Amino acid sequence: MPRKAPCLFRMFSLVLALCWVSALTWAQPSVDQENRDTAARAVNLLSFVAVDYAEAVDSGEIRDRSLYRAQQGNVQVATSLLEKLPDRPGRTQLQDNLRALAGAIDKRAPAAEVRQRANGAADRFAALYQLPRSPAEPLPPPCEARALYQDRCQHCHGEQGDAPQAERKLNDPARMANLSLYDFYNVLEPTRSDAHDNAVDGDLSSRERWALAVLVAGFAAPDIAPEQKRAQEFPALVGLPGAAILRPAELPPEARDALMWWRAHPQETAHLQHPLARAAGLLYLAQNAYRGGDTASAYHQLMLGLRDGYAMARPKLVERDPALTAQLDQQWQELRQSILDRAPSNEVIDKFQRLQANVVRAREQLQPSTGSAIYFLAVLLFFAAICVGALLWYGLRRPRKKPNS
Repeated sequence: MPRKAPCLFRMFSLVLALCWVSALTWAQPSVDQENRDTAARAVNLLSFVAVDYAEAVDSGEIRDRSLYRAQQGNVQVATSLLEKLPDRPGRTQLQDNLRALAGAIDKRAPAAEVRQRANGAADRFAALYQLPRSPAEPLPPPCEARALYQDRCQHCHGEQGDAPQAERKLNDPARMANLSLYDFYNVLEPTRSDAHDNAVDGDLSSRERWALAVLVAGFAAPDIAPEQKRAQEFPALVGLPGAAILRPAELPPEARDALMWWRAHPQETAHLQHPLARAAGLLYLAQNAYRGGDTASAYHQLMLGLRDGYAMARPKLVERDPALTAQLDQQWQELRQSILDRAPSNEVIDKFQRLQANVVRAREQLQPSTGSAIYFLAVLLFFAAICVGALLWYGLRRPRKKPNS
């Protein structure tokens, strides 16, 4: 097998883990905005643990005691925030993860271990409480945020993110690789972060926050664009939600560098993303929104996936596999109608999963033969995620027998 396949395996394993955790929550009631903000605040705190711990501890020795105590405090606050949130399947495991993270910090564990534990807990928070961590529309170009950055951010972070203080520096590749675009976005919400207040960014729109996140990500991005073949090797990184939720530091080196550049230049990636990859990403977001009770957003994202993804690839697909095309046509229509008719949740989710499985199958049909081995691995992992989700759903929905008296 090609050398790149294990790298792709690790990358898609991350996505698989996110899908696995998300599968625990789809049958739960919708979460109100206050709970979302509480969970997002915990995610923000844990993200800073992942980024700043290496500055506080080196080789088991405390380098910066105040920063070290801040890391301990962040985990304590995140734990207390979890106690305020409603119970969900998997919440106990998240509590265990936070205890393990606190223990690793107390023992001054290596930075890589703490980063992995902190990011893992942050991802579980986001999945359990259905945080929308990616926009449905394409990411805005960085030029939209340049004047905003100069007006509100430059005096603290420097003209190009080159502030002298380490905690304000935005052009350090090693530091910035530990953060996803969503992490940048999240810190710009005053209700979720103490780093900024309403005077700085309380009136920003969601699009302005994403534009700032893209601009800031560019300060530490490589100067040279990845080779075009990287888009075929790592399709999840070119479009959403992968470009928004994945952290470069958790990826193989070639994928890390590619994501660092792509997320800073979203306007240059539209032609690199296959329409069916766009469709699959929007279906992922639509299903997430539906599980969270936001039917309007789910419908909007579903129709974007149909219009901006599947419809663009359909002419080539109908030449390659007319039967699959006919099946997909029917599945898009049935899912759309089920949402409009407010069909039972289990039926809608089942249709989401069947449609997404066939979109992945269609993408494989149109995949160039040179990348078939690598893409086949991605398909296997995706189907594994669907199977795990179905099993977990069945376990949650199956009536429990009452014990004999």
